[in-house]
Parts: sequence; C-alpha cells; structure tokens
Amino acid sequence: MAKILVVDDEMELVQLCRIVLEDAGYKVAGAYNGSQALRVVGEDIPQLILLDVMMPGMTGIEVCRQLRKGGLGPDECSIVMYTADDSRETRASSMEAGADDLISKQVPIFELAGKIREYLPTNGSQH
Repeated sequence: MAKILVVDDEMELVQLCRIVLEDAGYKVAGAYNGSQALRVVGEDIPQLILLDVMMPGMTGIEVCRQLRKGGLGPDECSIVMYTADDSRETRASSMEAGADDLISKQVPIFELAGKIREYLPTNGSQH
C-alpha cells in the first residue's frame, strides 16, 4: 500500500484528501505546514507528497526545494504540487524546485486519486 503525505495549511482540505485517498486504498498522513512536513518525511518517507504551494511561513516550493536538496530523489518519492495558483510562473518555480508535476485545486477532489496514480510506484518501479 502506497504512502501519501498531504501537506496543506487548510485542515479541512487535508482531511478531505485523506478520506478520498484512503478510500482509493492509500495510506495517508497529513501535515499542516512546511516544517511539520519536513519532520514527517524525516521520520517516514512516503512514496508521494501532495504539497500545497501557498502556505504561511515556508511555502510548498521551499519545502520541495529543501527535500530535493536534502537528497530525497524522484525515484524515492514523487512530489506533486497541489495549488489554486496554477499559473505558468508557479508551475515553472515548482519544476525548478524539483516537483514532478502540479495539480490544480480546480480538479474535482474525487478525481485526485486518479490524477496522482501515475506518480506512484507500480510493481516496484516508479512512474
């Protein structure tokens, strides 16, 4: 069972994502800010991090950059930015920081599991 970490400062959204993703068969953890996300990943690396871009304090882009610079490679963990701001600039900054992709929060929540499935390991291999 793949482990997913959902990181967003909106507690209700983390809980909603957890319900949808657990229903799809994933093990889901939540974090509500960047430093908490870094701590959770330090304790137990998930296969995928669904990471909000716009958070107070440390942004999701900063979290992504720190994780990738800290040695968390794409083969070990996919990072998918989850944001209401899917502008070209945000997408470019996310990719530059090491994200695998960006999903708009405009995507209906019930489609989330299908959208991230391609970034999770299948039969022991990534992507």
